[in-house]
Amino acid sequence: MTEKTANPRSKPARENPAPPQSPIKVALRQESAQEAWKQFVDRLVTALVTLDEDEFLVLRIKGTTRYVQIMDQGAYGIRMEAVSDYYLPEDEHLSEDDYTALMKLGWCAPTRLPDSIGGDADGSPNYYLDLARPVPYGDVAVMAARTLANVHGAAHPGCLEYDARSTGGMSIRFPHLPIRRRVAGVH
Repeated sequence: MTEKTANPRSKPARENPAPPQSPIKVALRQESAQEAWKQFVDRLVTALVTLDEDEFLVLRIKGTTRYVQIMDQGAYGIRMEAVSDYYLPEDEHLSEDDYTALMKLGWCAPTRLPDSIGGDADGSPNYYLDLARPVPYGDVAVMAARTLANVHGAAHPGCLEYDARSTGGMSIRFPHLPIRRRVAGVH
């Protein structure tokens, strides 16, 4: 019978070594853009419900003049507006497909020039929609998100920023909105 002696310099044999693992394997992953839009719409509903009369919320694509704005008009309901060519640089005007998409989403076409005197009180130089109470806030949020994504090209809500104010100029914060608050003069 032969004796085996262990070589003190040899490494012990391993059975089924564990495969290497990523150090961030358990880190949370970002949601898909589709899931991010769903979450954004839910949180936007919460923001819209809290607007008081003569307060407005502007959702803008960062670094652009592309926006959707919603203003609470008290007992009369709300007004929504989506930017028109009047407020876009000439090289960024909407395409025919964009016009068609806006109409399919339910927007009314612009009815007058900016700052026109004696213009249609019910119209706007922007695409617009006036909704009476009770306001379907879920539908308003979906329409705003689809306009920003499908017409104006926001690939993800993270491409957006917001500004909210009263007509008196008082700034309003919505910390639960998952987008940054726009600071005047910062793009």
